[in-house]
Amino acid sequence: MSDENGNDSDEDLVSNFVVVPYLRDGSDVEAEGENEMTEQATGPSREIFDEDLPITHSYLGEMNRVSGRTIIADNAIVTIPLLPGCPGTWVPGQTFPLMVRDHVRSELLRQAVEGDHIFGCRARGYRFNSNSEDIYGTTCEIYEFSDTQDLVSIKAKVRQRFKKLDMKRLEGPVAYADVQILPEITLHKPLHMFNVPSLNRVRHQVPRKCLLREAYTSPWPAWVHTQYDTDYLRKKVGNELLFLKQGLKTIKHRPPMPTDPTELSFWLGTHLGADERLFLIKENSAVRRLRWMLSLMMQCQQYCCHTCDNLIGYQKDFFAMSVEGAQGTYVNPGGYVHDTITLSTATNLIIISNPSSDYSWFPGYAWEIAVCCHCQKHIGWKFTSKKLVPKTFWGLSRQSLHTRLAWSADSFDDGNIPVMPVDMIRPESIDKVEQVWTCLDLSNKSNVESNVLKPIALKAVQIKGSRPDPNQSS
Repeated sequence: MSDENGNDSDEDLVSNFVVVPYLRDGSDVEAEGENEMTEQATGPSREIFDEDLPITHSYLGEMNRVSGRTIIADNAIVTIPLLPGCPGTWVPGQTFPLMVRDHVRSELLRQAVEGDHIFGCRARGYRFNSNSEDIYGTTCEIYEFSDTQDLVSIKAKVRQRFKKLDMKRLEGPVAYADVQILPEITLHKPLHMFNVPSLNRVRHQVPRKCLLREAYTSPWPAWVHTQYDTDYLRKKVGNELLFLKQGLKTIKHRPPMPTDPTELSFWLGTHLGADERLFLIKENSAVRRLRWMLSLMMQCQQYCCHTCDNLIGYQKDFFAMSVEGAQGTYVNPGGYVHDTITLSTATNLIIISNPSSDYSWFPGYAWEIAVCCHCQKHIGWKFTSKKLVPKTFWGLSRQSLHTRLAWSADSFDDGNIPVMPVDMIRPESIDKVEQVWTCLDLSNKSNVESNVLKPIALKAVQIKGSRPDPNQSS
């Protein structure tokens, strides 16, 4: 599948394409999408799309299986090749397809297949303008590989996070780096230090009462401990982020989300953009990752064009077309990798091509190129099928979108303390932050809650100090 130029670049899109005679504006596209979703429920019998197909990346053709698995110990320092020129940040658990034609990357992948199948991808923004120091990344393990005279294709699985220590160049064009594998830190239950053994026999019957009883013996109220309980966070993800469950997995009665906290945190991370994922790569605790993403994803309500800020879609319209979720990674014939989210409906888009099933990422569906109706920037594709359910959906490239946050002071309610980058805190939220701050002993650096809230509290002091006192006369 390709963009409107049929190549690997999205920066020169729409500069020289020819608009096909049949052109639809944004209102037509949105109305048509709503009508087609209605027809899917009332139309003739159709075959349900198999969501196992997208992760096979069958559009890459026949490939050779690479056997073996390499597991690197936590905190180990190893030397691995680093893949150049690949924008984006990948998190463990993702499937990573790639097609390369240049000599450097082709040689890197060939050497990786002959060795331990491992190469590294640095964590970057989509446009290489991230504020990071470009020292974090993830290891990728090749599990399928094909090599022709002018094209090397792979399928890889993202495995572990790393921190780059030093760059080095061995013989040949491939750059290597010494990296340290980042560990996964598993926290104990919040109240394990205040466990009352006499309650163990009734804990499974009245867990809430037991939690409150044990919290009485600790310096902090029960709701503080609850914020770091993995069972509570997992339930909250299922209750608050219902849009992630929308899709075909419910039809096949599959578990909609991973149950392991670490796997769940990375699975949620696959639904974020590259810049947001950088936080996940740096953070070693699944609890911290889950709390941060809950705060962030509950505020991300809209997707807008990155160029002109035109509204394109809503988070509530997420629709999973793959077992990996509503966002996946795919590669077009030119080798350009797209982070693609699938939505049931979209707005303010113009279709500029005829349907084509060539190189379709979703077998059985034909794709049409969609651009923003305001700036004509390439946004994604519309997928349609005459035989499958759903009849139509949208695949939008995250590189062409940005999220619009719906932030308000009401987000600071009891039991729902946002854990977000301090620069995102607005002045009107400071009073609620200070109420939380006074409940905690921030002088104790061993207190996990203190380490989380301290930067927020310091930001509160900074902002509050710059505001005039309403009680002081001028």
